Amino acid sequence: MSTEVVAVTDAYKIQARLYDLVVEPLNGPLRAAAHRLCPTRPGWTVLDVGCGTGSALAEYAAAGCHVIGADPSPAMIAQARDRLGGAADLRLIDGSRLPVDDASADLVLVSLVLHSVGRDEAVGILREAARVLVGDGRVLVVDFGTSGLRFPRGWLGRGITVLAELAGGPRHAANSFDYLRRGGLPALVDEAGLEAQAVRPTAGGAITIAVLAPHRESTDGP
Repeated sequence: MSTEVVAVTDAYKIQARLYDLVVEPLNGPLRAAAHRLCPTRPGWTVLDVGCGTGSALAEYAAAGCHVIGADPSPAMIAQARDRLGGAADLRLIDGSRLPVDDASADLVLVSLVLHSVGRDEAVGILREAARVLVGDGRVLVVDFGTSGLRFPRGWLGRGITVLAELAGGPRHAANSFDYLRRGGLPALVDEAGLEAQAVRPTAGGAITIAVLAPHRESTDGP
């Protein structure tokens, strides 16, 4: 039985109705690039943190994975439930704590989430992702890139994301701009006890896709 933490308010209630129409055309190619960087294996347990309306969950389920979706928005969870029916285990979350057992996921997907929350919560999400991984599990992150933009695609992509972040409200926009100002994902990874296994910029550098794993203990002698 899943554990649910019910959010008091739902900041994404309105966005949930338009998400598939407005956002999915942009997210679909990013998911395809992420799949290429970290190919799926049937039988995996995949946890999607910030699962939204469940598009990624549907793809992993179709690939033979057991899927768990976690999101702070009841409206998003309802949309995901409509899409997936009983094919996914959907759980409401509040803050960075994930209602998932230790060492229970082969892959944790964190897509376009870290930039939208405060720094402490972003680090907390990555630490939680590391906690729930099995021994050889991986964290697959898709988020804003900070390694330089290529003209014209990168500049256009960044312009679109800036407009989208401003439309998300002052707090959302402030978190996003702080994420970029502090160096994006690389500035969070080590603090969360993770290391990058593979990193790929896409969308002209506006987006970074990264495969992360917990720090390996050194086996070298003194």
